[in-house]
Amino acid sequence: MFIVELNSLQDSDSGYYWCAVEIGGKETPDDKDYLYLTVSADPAVSVINSKVSGQEGGSVSVQCLYSAEYKNKKRNWCRFEDRRCFSGGKTTEFYNSVVLVIDYGKGSVSVEMRGLQKSDAGWYWFSAGDVEVPVHLTVTERPSTTTAVTTVCATEETCIGETTSGSETMRKNKETTAAELRGNTGLLWVLLAVGLGLLLILTIVTTSVLIKKCSKC
Repeated sequence: MFIVELNSLQDSDSGYYWCAVEIGGKETPDDKDYLYLTVSADPAVSVINSKVSGQEGGSVSVQCLYSAEYKNKKRNWCRFEDRRCFSGGKTTEFYNSVVLVIDYGKGSVSVEMRGLQKSDAGWYWFSAGDVEVPVHLTVTERPSTTTAVTTVCATEETCIGETTSGSETMRKNKETTAAELRGNTGLLWVLLAVGLGLLLILTIVTTSVLIKKCSKC
């Protein structure tokens, strides 16, 4: 596939054009196809956005418009790759996705594709009668999910209320746990020292009392 884009169109650009592939030499005819381009101030058929994108498993919608002169013309949503078309008023399975075409009958058609897959990407077109408008669909991969948590940090090196990924959270939790263990160990040594001091004082007092009693004996 190759794409030709014409910019700054004028009325004089209306007419026949053709795309061709050169098959061989002068004696071999080229493979070609013709199209007719109509340039008008008020387009008879159009789409709100000719380039749309969605994520795998998600959905995408396209709003298509047509003028009153095409009210009684057949309107379709088609895929370029296999020329498969969908008409309004029904939900249709399309490969692994679902296509819903809602024709309001008042100058607009809504196309919704649900459960998108990578294979759905490509060129489509909306047509009313013999007029077609191309639309390109891009399907992106679904982003990987990460667990975000809010951590209240216990050290000066870390911030309060920082949202981190799972691995970063584990690292900070380990740092917090280590700090708590160090704090608990220090408190234990203080309590042990106080207890030993009290025991020593009690021993000295008891010894003094016993000495005084023995001296009186």
